Amino acid sequence: MHSWYLRLSGPSLALAVIVSLLLSSSLFAQGRGRGPSQNAAPSEPTTQDPRLLKFQKEFVEKAEDLGDEYARKQDWAKAKSVFIEILKLAPQYKGAKDKLEAINRNLIGSNRKSLTISANGDWRDTGINVNKGALLRIVAEGKWTFVYEGDADGVEPPRELRDLKLGSLVGYIAVPGDKKPQPFTIGKQRDFAAPASGRLFLKMFDVDNSDNQGTMAVEIGGEFE
Repeated sequence: MHSWYLRLSGPSLALAVIVSLLLSSSLFAQGRGRGPSQNAAPSEPTTQDPRLLKFQKEFVEKAEDLGDEYARKQDWAKAKSVFIEILKLAPQYKGAKDKLEAINRNLIGSNRKSLTISANGDWRDTGINVNKGALLRIVAEGKWTFVYEGDADGVEPPRELRDLKLGSLVGYIAVPGDKKPQPFTIGKQRDFAAPASGRLFLKMFDVDNSDNQGTMAVEIGGEFE
């Protein structure tokens, strides 16, 4: 028996064996005895050895049980990581997809922060640090106005105004070393995975925010510190 196997125990052992044995197997997609209506049609397993198939199936079932156990304890981050690994091995397994969606909903609801964004303010530091890929939901309510003053010649729209709506709620994640913010649209509500690791900032999108009026009540939920 290999020494790395002896050093693992409990959840780490189960996941290590699953990964090592199932990287090329679609057994999990066969669904632990569930009917075909609940799962996509599985592809052929890569081995016909009945003992190996049985061994693989036992460990795959334990992986789902492990994820369920974490979910019962409301340890949503660990539960999410287990089902993500399962779906890497069996992307079409509907049972794991459904459970991951439920876990994500709980993650959003279990961690929330509220703040106010002023229309005439610059980038607002939310005080929230996120990791790349973290699930976030941002909801904004309120009214604000933005003002433009000019002459009959008008103004050439800045490049960024062609990609983002004037007056919309936007965000960016401050990454060390970045010299210029890379804003993305949020609007009234958006669920998304953080595009980078760093600090989350919000503001009304405008060329000059100083003459704008109004505020937005913003609630942020999801995976963050």
